[in-house]
Formats: sequence, C-alpha cells, structure tokens
Amino acid sequence: MRLLMKSLLLALLCIKSVFGQKQSDSLFVFVGQKIKVDKFEPKLVEGQIRFDEAFKAKYKVVQQVYGTYRKNSIDFDAYDHMGTPAFSKFDNVLLFVSNHNGKWYHEKYQYFDVYKTKEGKWASCGDPYKFDGYHRKSLKAVKLEFTERVSFDVSSLNVEQIKKWYPEPYFTIKDSRAYCLMGAYVDELFQVKKEGILKARGIFE
Repeated sequence: MRLLMKSLLLALLCIKSVFGQKQSDSLFVFVGQKIKVDKFEPKLVEGQIRFDEAFKAKYKVVQQVYGTYRKNSIDFDAYDHMGTPAFSKFDNVLLFVSNHNGKWYHEKYQYFDVYKTKEGKWASCGDPYKFDGYHRKSLKAVKLEFTERVSFDVSSLNVEQIKKWYPEPYFTIKDSRAYCLMGAYVDELFQVKKEGILKARGIFE
C-alpha cells in the first residue's frame, strides 16, 4: 500500500480539466500586488505525506493578463518544496493560478517579479527565458525604462553567481548592485510560459 496520495500533488502541479472544460479555461494570469502570504498546516488524510510547505496568499489584482476574474483581490493556496514561495519576496508579481473545484491554486513555482515602466506597462528584468531555458524560443528582451530605477543587491554573491543571475546585457553592475537594462513585458512573459512549462503541464496544447 502506498503512503503517498497523488491527489494533492496533482492539484499543485497542474489542475485537471473537468468535463466539457479545457484546462486553460481554469487558468488566470495576472499582475498582483501582495496583501499577505501566510503559512498554514493543511489537513492530511491518513497515510498522506506532505513534502511541501503550504501558504495562503491574498493579492490585489492590478492587471488581468489571461482568463477571467471579477473581483479586485484573489485568495489562493501555494505550495513550495523550498519553503516560503519566492514570489512572496516581491511587492508586484506576474502570477499564474488555476481553479480546481471552486478554489484557486498557484501554479507551482511560476511567477515573474514585475515593475512599472515609464510608458505605464508592467515588465520583468532579465532574460525572459531565465526560468524556462529548456523551452527557449524566439522572444528577445528589449531595453526598458522604469518609473523608478530597478536594481538588486549583489554584495553577497560571488562573480560566478552574479554572471549567472544578473548577466550582461540585461544588467549592469555598479557599487554592489545589479541595475536592470533589459527585459520583457507581461504579455510576452505569459507567452513564454504558455509555450513552455504550461504546455508541458498540459494546460495548453
């Protein structure tokens, strides 16, 4: 008898389609502003082992990118094997959530931290395929100008780590900070995920 129950993992990795509905119909992609992200202990059935930390998140819906959602804020559950979800470290993020039986779940590990540009759009810094190198296609980063200069502290990183996470020509390094020069807009970032990991999970054909 197996100790693992696959139902929860399936809910975390990809949401199953229901009769007469495509999996993509259950997906909602949006720019969200963090309200709160709190850890909780999910109820486990007998024999079930939990490998991930569980979090309840609430975000303001700043911009809808894909799918339909009628409220100004959204609550969803997020599960992460590494602990606190990386997306929660940023104020504004492009998030991917799926609806399963009336409840929203974060598409595991899928996000981009985003920032407002001078032209009023949301964009993320760096290579648009930085999380999806295996699914790399033809999208190229463009030069970006943000309403506030976007930079990251690299004082605790060594030279190789800086080259890996903040490479040229996307960033320039000055005074122990990596300044963003290039990136991609949220519509393009969604396309990267749609053609990559979301397709691999069966959400898109």
